[in-house]
Amino acid sequence: MTSKANSRVLICGAGPVGLTAALVLCRRGVPCLILERREQLNTASKASTFHPPTLEILEELGLLNQMLQQGCLADRIQYRHVDGTVFAEFNQGILANDTRCPFRMHLEQSAITPLLLKNALDTGLAEIRFGAEVVKVGTDADGAWAELKDGSKYQGSYLIGTDGAHSVVRGSLGLSFAGEDYPGRVLRLMVRDDLNEFLPGVAGVSYLYTDDHRSISLLEMPDCWRVIIRVPDGISDETVMKPEWYSQVLEEFIPACKGRVDVIRTDIYSASKMLAETNLVGRIALAGDAVHLTNTRGGMNMNCGIHDAYILAAAIENAIQTGSHNQVQEAQQERLRVARDELLPRTDRNVVGKEEWLAYITDVAADEIKAREYLLGSSMIDISPSRMKVKDTAREGTRG
Repeated sequence: MTSKANSRVLICGAGPVGLTAALVLCRRGVPCLILERREQLNTASKASTFHPPTLEILEELGLLNQMLQQGCLADRIQYRHVDGTVFAEFNQGILANDTRCPFRMHLEQSAITPLLLKNALDTGLAEIRFGAEVVKVGTDADGAWAELKDGSKYQGSYLIGTDGAHSVVRGSLGLSFAGEDYPGRVLRLMVRDDLNEFLPGVAGVSYLYTDDHRSISLLEMPDCWRVIIRVPDGISDETVMKPEWYSQVLEEFIPACKGRVDVIRTDIYSASKMLAETNLVGRIALAGDAVHLTNTRGGMNMNCGIHDAYILAAAIENAIQTGSHNQVQEAQQERLRVARDELLPRTDRNVVGKEEWLAYITDVAADEIKAREYLLGSSMIDISPSRMKVKDTAREGTRG
């Protein structure tokens, strides 16, 4: 059995996934060293949707009340025609018997990472080193190590790679990251105006459709609305970033906004579907974007990464407590299965927008039983950590 005093875990990457792993480990008495290549936490606008199972994890970690003060709750998902007709709406309140948090929360991930880090540091068991660029990792029977660009080297009982889609940890292990890019790109507009003014009764998560089944997505944030536009192939980034182009799109989908929308920020990105060949090599484990990437519609990938971290950290603590690495292996095998068999297929379905899909959504929304089953999937409750059976040997031992 390894002593917790000699069990420091290395975590490469200080995003929401890595910091969740750190906080879970620290709360379970395991010290952590977080290595972050940036000079500070990432402040870029990235993922922003927190689903019910993720909110339950953050509640358990003591962060939910602070998030509620900052975030924007979305308890309805709405499908609308551009003429204003609402043809399907899901009220997440029907999940009240399935989760303590029957809603989504919209909050920039850059708002949650400082909370996670502060709480981890407050335990006295976490340490973070900024400007620590990992260039190589390795593992043996006794643990794992990370070498930095400056030549320094750190040892741990385990190493968790949460360093994103371009993971150096994954690359250092020689693991493939296979998949494909989704066609086209995504233009994201941050709009200062309250879209309720132009779309009375609009929900915090809404999809607007034209007669030919083209769509845009709307997400209500604490300080703005995000408008997501899928850009057809053949149009340059330079063109779509111009107000002349995106204003025309906005006016097509939201006619009442003509000439009246204050766009405060824009960005454009591509989406991919990718999966690592494995998420565990010896005492080195991967989680989050280092393992899986999906399209952004539905906001599932970051949530799945936080679930990865929560389950992996508990399994590592159990392994340290009991001396059985099998628990980490079992947990990682199940997380890879969830990514491969659940996450990627359902996010693929989210990008479908043709007539048969809209007919399906309309039918499901009109039936409360079908609607609840649909929301269990779209809210990730059916694949939540609480529904997974990862043996918590250390906790069982303390209860005995």
